[in-house]
Amino acid sequence: MSARKSDSTDRSKSAGRTAPAVALSVRRGIFQPATLWWLACALLAVVFLPYLPWMTPDLSSRPEYQVDWTSVAVTPAPRGVPDRVVEEVRTHAQLPEHLSLLQPGLAKKLAQAFEAHPWIERVNRVEVKRQRRIEVDLTYRRVALVVETSRGFYPVDAASVLLPPTDFAPEDVHRLPVCRNVKTLPQGAAGEKWGDTVVECAARIADSIAPAGDIDRNWKRLGFAAILAPVPKVADPLPEDLSFDIATRGGSIIRWGRAPGADALEPSVDQKLERLGQLVQNQGSLDAPGGPFKIDIRYDVVSLQALDDARRVIVR
Repeated sequence: MSARKSDSTDRSKSAGRTAPAVALSVRRGIFQPATLWWLACALLAVVFLPYLPWMTPDLSSRPEYQVDWTSVAVTPAPRGVPDRVVEEVRTHAQLPEHLSLLQPGLAKKLAQAFEAHPWIERVNRVEVKRQRRIEVDLTYRRVALVVETSRGFYPVDAASVLLPPTDFAPEDVHRLPVCRNVKTLPQGAAGEKWGDTVVECAARIADSIAPAGDIDRNWKRLGFAAILAPVPKVADPLPEDLSFDIATRGGSIIRWGRAPGADALEPSVDQKLERLGQLVQNQGSLDAPGGPFKIDIRYDVVSLQALDDARRVIVR
């Protein structure tokens, strides 16, 4: 019993001596010059780091870190797209005449500005180069069809997106596919869809006949003059409910059918064009001799029927 008390007393005395020794060791470690230096650095960082942006010099306004819009290289615009697109983007987005290469989010801001322009279908890439140059890779919209309405002509792309009418002159209508008999007007501003299934299907037909805007390959070669829109039987028709005609310059009427993909039972666009091309090869045109005709190419057999004078379509 006495031995146990003695051992307990010794451990207590040892623990009492150890605690001050540990504390002394910690203090000695903390108050070493190297440790104090790192602690001071950490304290200064905590205190001054929030104020660092205001303490460093602003280089964004220096000339060597700025470019004007002549250093903004964009994808060359195809034929039909006005050459003032870049200037309109800058004006509409209220961007300065000089751009700072150090501005945070500059590439994103430029991308949003270009995407808002009605002639721009997609911004693929905006890259700020080290050589004080900005590159913008764009996909432009292209006119696929001009829609004739009671208030004039409106250009749209293959997706029926309205393009700026003021960018077109009256003579431009004669070098583009035209759609007639459309009863609606655009429901939005330039850069937005027309909002009519009839116009949407007509634009798809025009784009399939003149892919990439090549109207010489089929449209002019076959003597097409205008796509004739049907009168919908319901307020909001489906594409498969709309069958279109095409008028030729000589007054013939081609029963073209539905927009591409709307009816799997109809011949393909290539098959329809091939049939019409064969007629041109055999008789010289789709209108002579003995024309104009009503030409139905929607079925397995091509139907060719002469139109009497009362039913002839006058094509301007």
